[in-house]
Amino acid sequence: MKDISVEQILNGIVNNNSFIIQKVYKKFFVIVRKYIQNHGGREADAKDVFQDGIMVIYEQHKNQQLKLKNEFGTYLFAICRNIWLNQKRAESKMVLKEYSSLTSELEKKGWNDLIKRSEEISFKESRARIYQSNFEKLSEECRKLLKLTADGLSVQEITLRFGYKSEGFTYKKRSICKGRLVKLINKDENLRKHENL
Repeated sequence: MKDISVEQILNGIVNNNSFIIQKVYKKFFVIVRKYIQNHGGREADAKDVFQDGIMVIYEQHKNQQLKLKNEFGTYLFAICRNIWLNQKRAESKMVLKEYSSLTSELEKKGWNDLIKRSEEISFKESRARIYQSNFEKLSEECRKLLKLTADGLSVQEITLRFGYKSEGFTYKKRSICKGRLVKLINKDENLRKHENL
């Protein structure tokens, strides 16, 4: 990508230029994927984080908050790494607080044998309830899109099913829907109760 300037890359992302976006993906995704796989993630996680990183840059450049003269790849990698680390921290924090609360309550009652069986079930059930209640608050389009993604449909299949103009648009739409869901979950009173236990 030596023949393409940073400004051309940023404008290409904002304008959904498939040529530029494919170049960015081809050049930089492998680095992000390697980092995430080396830190407990899967390729699917890497794809999601990479798309979220592109969306961060999209929003920053669109809102004229980005002053980037060179080293686009370094900046994109730093964003992706921070997104991944924040996700892992949030997961660890939730798991630790829910684990501590459950074990403390059960130990008081002398149910040590029950702890081992119930800790995983309790965590999964509470997280599923919080996720489901906020998932239902999304628009029908977002719910369908995220469900098809969870069912394993490729971006190409989703693009065709929804009749979107490009796969880039599908990535963007999926990222927006995921962002809305995350915001809803983060504002959820039930999640706050878990964090305050």
